[in-house]
Amino acid sequence: MRILFIAHRLPYPPNKGDKIRSFRELEALACRHEVDLFCFYDQPEDTQYFPIVRQYCRDFYAEKISWWRSRVQASLAYASGSPFTTAFYRSPKMTLRVRKARTERKYDLIFVFSSSMAQYVDDASETRVLDMVDVDSDKWNQYADYTRPPASWLWGAEGRRLAKYESRWARKFSMTLLSTRAEAESLRRNVAGANIEELENRMDISYFDPNPVVVPPEIATWQPYIIFTGSMDYFPNVDAVTFFYREVFRAIRVLVPRARFVIAGRNPTRAVRQLGSDPAVLVTGTILDIRPYLRGASVAIGPLRVARGVQTKIFEAMAMGVPVVISSRVAKAVPECLLSGVSVEDDPGRLTAVLVQKLQSRTTVSEMSTRRLLIEYYSSLQWEDQLEDRLRRALDSRSHNEHASAIHTAGIHDETQHCNPAIRNNAASLGASADDN
Repeated sequence: MRILFIAHRLPYPPNKGDKIRSFRELEALACRHEVDLFCFYDQPEDTQYFPIVRQYCRDFYAEKISWWRSRVQASLAYASGSPFTTAFYRSPKMTLRVRKARTERKYDLIFVFSSSMAQYVDDASETRVLDMVDVDSDKWNQYADYTRPPASWLWGAEGRRLAKYESRWARKFSMTLLSTRAEAESLRRNVAGANIEELENRMDISYFDPNPVVVPPEIATWQPYIIFTGSMDYFPNVDAVTFFYREVFRAIRVLVPRARFVIAGRNPTRAVRQLGSDPAVLVTGTILDIRPYLRGASVAIGPLRVARGVQTKIFEAMAMGVPVVISSRVAKAVPECLLSGVSVEDDPGRLTAVLVQKLQSRTTVSEMSTRRLLIEYYSSLQWEDQLEDRLRRALDSRSHNEHASAIHTAGIHDETQHCNPAIRNNAASLGASADDN
């Protein structure tokens, strides 16, 4: 099957939430189909990854996002009453390239990663699948709830405007994918009758194996410590660590004076860096391998009050055998069968008590049981087959259309064929850091 894959960001390296998901989708599709990838990239150094990405594509086009143009477009969109999310990624050059490719290639299916890129195939007649990942309009509304004016006005307006676009795309696309059941149910409430499905994130459990990981002396000196991992320029993460430091960590220090707090993730904002002025807080910035930091931790936390998409950081900590304590909002994104492997607490006082107990405990038996639970879950997930099944059903849902009917009659590309050896070997060597959203 000929697939056009459109993404708002280069899906490599898979070192943060959206890139992990988009890369795994590209990898899986490239094993069974011919894929053309069109995407944006952020930094000049991203070009070093182009040769790797090309291994997965028949055709590959990457356009550098213009820092000035994207922000001017977003500002003008807000002033005119349109969502700035889509305007940020609007490019005449990308529009022409996508249109030209569609004309020349006659794609069987178009796979769009992120709602911000749906604009490029808004009028397409091909079968279209939109991986929305999260309901971004709801995220903006949550931002509004946890910020003060004028920022809250900006986020609230974006949430209302983007929700209208999300509803329209969910109705127009053959299928819309979300990363969790909670996200899928949220969109279904807003868009009754649309073809909306859940597709969980895929995870490489073998990479996050605690057994071969050694905790170096410079990390061991911080023990016992609580760890939070993630991109530290992402508002929900910034809000989480500042809230935790203010409402919980100070109380923990009274009870466990040796306790430390490690904030591990790229691009810490000024607010996060200021927490590092406390000698008991370590703000790492970008790190190449999160595993030693997780291996040495007494407990990992996810006290997010904003957003509820899949928190890859939580599953990575569980895979490393680290006790995990999360908020009820994060728990909504955890599969029900895995909830027994984490502690859920929102109240600062009770959260303090739980973490003090984890800091003072030396046993890891229950946590390694959690790793086994995670292994069993992901082994049974058969993620690649789930993705393929959703593409099939997206095509079937358009069986009334002559184009979709022809594709269905011809049959989808033989599933029994093996991946390109170069792709398989490259994929096997990949890991992922926990600098996710």
